[in-house]
Amino acid sequence: MKRKKYTKADFAWTKWTEKDFNRIANDIIRRKKIAYAKIRAIPADKRTFENTVYTLEASDDRASDEMNRIGLLKEVSTNAKLRVAAAATLESLQKKYVEIEYDPRMYTALKEYAKKKDKLHGPEKLLFEDMMKGYARMGFDLPKAKLARLKANIKMIGKLSLRFGKNLNEYKDHILITEAELDGLPQSYRANLAKMGDKYKVTLAYPDVFPYMAGAHDEEKRRELLEKFVRKGGMENVAILKKMFSLRAENAQLLGYKTHAGYQTELRMAKSAKNVWRFINDLERRTKRCAAQDLEMLKADKKRRTGNSHAVLGAHDIAYLFKQIRKEKFDIDSDVVKEYFPFEHVKYATLDAYQKLFGIAFKKRKDMKLWHKDAEAYDVYDKSGTYLSTFILDLYPREGKYGHACASELTFGRQEGSEYMAPLAAMLANFPKTSRANPSLMSHGEVEIFFHEFGHIMHFTLTKARYRAQAGFNTAMDFVEAPSQMLENWVWDAGMLTRLSKHYKTGRSMPKDLIKRIIDARLFGEAWSVRSQLVLASLDMIIHTKGAKDPVALYAELDKKLMGITPPQKQIWIAGFGHIAHGYDAGYYGYLWSRVYAEDMFSRFKKEGVLNTRTGSDYKRWILEKGSSMEEMDLVKGFLKRKPNNKAFLKSIGA
Repeated sequence: MKRKKYTKADFAWTKWTEKDFNRIANDIIRRKKIAYAKIRAIPADKRTFENTVYTLEASDDRASDEMNRIGLLKEVSTNAKLRVAAAATLESLQKKYVEIEYDPRMYTALKEYAKKKDKLHGPEKLLFEDMMKGYARMGFDLPKAKLARLKANIKMIGKLSLRFGKNLNEYKDHILITEAELDGLPQSYRANLAKMGDKYKVTLAYPDVFPYMAGAHDEEKRRELLEKFVRKGGMENVAILKKMFSLRAENAQLLGYKTHAGYQTELRMAKSAKNVWRFINDLERRTKRCAAQDLEMLKADKKRRTGNSHAVLGAHDIAYLFKQIRKEKFDIDSDVVKEYFPFEHVKYATLDAYQKLFGIAFKKRKDMKLWHKDAEAYDVYDKSGTYLSTFILDLYPREGKYGHACASELTFGRQEGSEYMAPLAAMLANFPKTSRANPSLMSHGEVEIFFHEFGHIMHFTLTKARYRAQAGFNTAMDFVEAPSQMLENWVWDAGMLTRLSKHYKTGRSMPKDLIKRIIDARLFGEAWSVRSQLVLASLDMIIHTKGAKDPVALYAELDKKLMGITPPQKQIWIAGFGHIAHGYDAGYYGYLWSRVYAEDMFSRFKKEGVLNTRTGSDYKRWILEKGSSMEEMDLVKGFLKRKPNNKAFLKSIGA
């Protein structure tokens, strides 16, 4: 089906102002009301799938595009006032949108269509069933008073979520360090730090924090930085989360669910909170022995390095000691490894690998001026030269920009008449930026992050699903990470590491013996890493099943129980836990859950070749193109040609 390529005019939204936000918001509400009125006006006996179900779903298409654009500008605009205006616009829109969407006559319209007992199949059947479930879960079967309470709570949750994100993005703090206190870190790291007088400024941004915590020999400065980092977001965010948790629990009970986790998991692959707990508890049991061994190793190493038999292992030591032990045990110096991963080459090699694997081509747009000079647009074509979609890369950190790495939807693919709306997405990241004095060198972990996030971009932009609700990564929340997690395995393949590496001075690929040592070290600390994920998954599930009067204390308790580590005394870590405020509530377990399917899917590539185009074509056809137009389990079965299992996953974590 033909897809229209985006023109320069289609990117006028990158220059939107506060006035544009207001105009667009008003227009969104106006169009929504008109669309609903037209659906309501259809006589019950004249209802069809197209004029009721599809029209209702499609009524949000353009509004979704516009709200996604405002949402992205909130995260990437260089204008602080515009970011504030974007957040305010979205908050106002959410309130008004909820009011319109809570129209019981839409539910009535769907019920009228249901009475016709049309035999739907495939994507249409799934869309209708999901829509019916969605309206039931919106509380239309509740008494008026309870429905009004539910609506008010949903509006408040939306407002609180936006406020939480704003606080987190705009939270500022730092430590100042001397030249001596940078001992252990490469020159490329120093070159990217701002200076204040004769000292260096280490901010709370990830490119500053993680390398310092892993590399700096100065223990007290690591401790100081961590103590600031675990307060990111501020106390207001703790209060915001407590209110959100309370509102979620109340809404679940209003709708007849015992807990918010029960409500959330109903539509996911897990199907119930009980199944999630079974999964978490099983993994906790399987990783307990290895993690305990890691803990004793870290404690002993702390004493050895300090020469103090009474030295106490602290949270600020973990990343540092793992790096040092790994360096000695496998003869891997992560700073030397970085020298083989200059950013521009990694970027080129990553895009090249995806093109080869999926039989597609990327062409950089040179006619685009986006929100910042660092942002680049690329068009995607299939092997016949047919245009498919467009994506944007915005990969370097800057003041006020979203601080994590993510793939942001802008336009979901969908059929509109005789044309298919081309998907448009943006990948945001915060990789070190090349300067005249120093190249941008990536850690192996950052290369893995690139593969992961770009995997989301492929999932989104290669979709062929007819309906927006089923397109791209519009899948069950506990499956959405699987396609990207599977692609992380590419950076642990010897051949791919050869392709991805190019020494920033000599231009040579990474030596085979170093590649072998990196791969051999893959399981080192993996059980520990999984346990740290279980801390967050357990924190999330406890809050959304049993509740937690003091989530700050709960985090410390779980860290001590599962990791054997006491976090900094004044930590308010949960204040920076963006996932729990922005859609992963009662869903953080999904990162580990989806890895089960990711590793199983990779088992086929491992057998047939990571750049096997036939396997890549099958993967594109079954997983990337279909979105959620089929049940996720059926997609995996289709690709694997068998029922999935957890054998590859357990092997991948050393369990």
